[in-house]
Amino acid sequence: MKIFISADIEGIAGVMRPEQCSPGHAEYQIARGLMEQEINAAIEGAFMGGATEVVVADSHAQMTNLRAENIDARARLVQGKPRLLSMVDGLEQGGFDGMMFIGYHSAAGEHGVLAHTINGRAFWRIKINGLVMGETDIYAAAGAEHGVPLLLVSGDDVLQGWIAEHYPTTGYACVKRAIAHTAAESLSPHEAQTRIRKAAQQALHEISATNTTRITAPYRLELLASRPVLADLFQLVPGVVREDGVTVSYEAQNMQTLIRLLSTFSYLATTQA
Repeated sequence: MKIFISADIEGIAGVMRPEQCSPGHAEYQIARGLMEQEINAAIEGAFMGGATEVVVADSHAQMTNLRAENIDARARLVQGKPRLLSMVDGLEQGGFDGMMFIGYHSAAGEHGVLAHTINGRAFWRIKINGLVMGETDIYAAAGAEHGVPLLLVSGDDVLQGWIAEHYPTTGYACVKRAIAHTAAESLSPHEAQTRIRKAAQQALHEISATNTTRITAPYRLELLASRPVLADLFQLVPGVVREDGVTVSYEAQNMQTLIRLLSTFSYLATTQA
């Protein structure tokens, strides 16, 4: 049984401030250690549940957060960027029976600890086919196109409600309670890891053939930029339509195309930082 794990940091227990997520800050070193521990708990739980292979995709910021020497030696590690499927790059290699999203968070424009979608400084809200999209939704849809169901998500209690509503067959490990965008009540690292380990093991015992996605092709993306100058930049990409001062749209037949476009937008936004 082959399992894919996508690793983010904002949904990790003990993480609730932007500086904890940014290299160069003293708190980042602590946060990345907590991230590594939760990822290892998911890896261990997957193997306890019957996995024979585990691939982990380091998926936060520059995607070089996980230190290889600290990660369970049984897993393989995808790192660095740019990547065509971004946070789930590696799925295209095929053969996966399920995927897990560890350390995830709520969508841009929604309540939750450090809520954002892909680029919090540039994207105010993302909709696909009229529905608000978080990273969970976008990458679950990408997984569905590769025939890989979403087995488990971890993060705060707000995202837990989102998963329960939209992905009823997907397991959840809640590791903190959202108080504000930059405030949370977290479990101890030990308890968070225990929950994730148990949830990962259980998820593999309950694999379903259910197609875990809220959207299907064709796709229509609507992106609200945080500033008009960013919409000015985004509309330079062929096929992108300017809808109003801060909104652009795009139509695609597959999620890889939309993920590539969003990654391009994110890179463009850095020129106007």
